[in-house]
Amino acid sequence: MDVGSLKSPAPLITANSRAPVATAQQQVSLSGTDLSREERPVEEAGSTKGAQGEQQAASAEEVAGAVSVIREFVQSVKRNLDFRLDDSSGRVVVSVTDSESGDVVRQIPSEDALKLAESLEEVRSLLFRAEA
Repeated sequence: MDVGSLKSPAPLITANSRAPVATAQQQVSLSGTDLSREERPVEEAGSTKGAQGEQQAASAEEVAGAVSVIREFVQSVKRNLDFRLDDSSGRVVVSVTDSESGDVVRQIPSEDALKLAESLEEVRSLLFRAEA
């Protein structure tokens, strides 16, 4: 490989070699005397705030409707959500149970994850005791 044929991809820019950057006010004055075109996009952006507010209100209504549909579905599937605080770890546990039998269908986090978190907490406390 010929080292002499390699070129630098870009010139080195240092603090002293930078070209001055025009401010926004200078750029506007350099672009011409007709400023009415540059003001229009600002006015249009201001007028879209009302439309965005309407979209947010409409989306809030859609969310409320979706929540009611989900609630109806969960009731039709005969499942219950149970929120509890795990005593050993102090974490919130969500359980999905069958409403007729009371069996746990799904638990988040799982029992294994709770046991692992408890074991890691014990190891952490042992490490701190060993350092002290």
